[in-house]
Amino acid sequence: TKFNSINMNKLYLYSTADLLLIQPGAVRPALFLFYTLETILNMICIGYHITGFQPLEWKGQEVHYLCLLIFNVFMVMNFFQSIAICTGRVPNVLMEIWKASVAAFAFILISFLTMWDVEQQFSVFFVRSSEQVRGEHKELPPVHPIIRYKTGQSICSLFCGLIYMLHAVIMFDVRLTSKLIVSGSRHLPIPLFVLGRAFHRKIYAYEWFKEFCGNNTIEV
Repeated sequence: TKFNSINMNKLYLYSTADLLLIQPGAVRPALFLFYTLETILNMICIGYHITGFQPLEWKGQEVHYLCLLIFNVFMVMNFFQSIAICTGRVPNVLMEIWKASVAAFAFILISFLTMWDVEQQFSVFFVRSSEQVRGEHKELPPVHPIIRYKTGQSICSLFCGLIYMLHAVIMFDVRLTSKLIVSGSRHLPIPLFVLGRAFHRKIYAYEWFKEFCGNNTIEV
């Protein structure tokens, strides 16, 4: 129909115009945004974990320290990868897919394990003696303050895992589209914008951002 034809033409114009703002295979801006979000969420997870679990003794808390190790490892990896792409290293898309996939699995697993741990210790956190309960329908606050840290860690870890999952899916899409372009397909590359098309178009007027979007080594 005429309406569908107009929409398809608009979509094609948007796609071809987007190619003027991006370079196929240039994923530095999107990766830097992902690294920043993931690092911030990693730091929040570490903050919850250290504050809530530091008073505990090492014995019997190996799982909690394993979680802390995972938080730190991926935070340090993101930090050094951010430095690498800011100095001009061309990202390895396949490595990004594997790293983000493993991180997504690890963070979501930590979130579920934390919630499972709360469920197993429900009586410690919430149950009161009959003398303390004065209102049958009154909502009782948790007995133990560590529940706040477990809840915060679980929510933040789950959110961070979903960001890593989105990271992996987008990188997989980039790799798949790149293969189609190399094979001579008529498919256009996926445009990756920083905070939307309008914002990306605005900051693309600056030379430093054009250089950052390229695949050449950046002089610092």
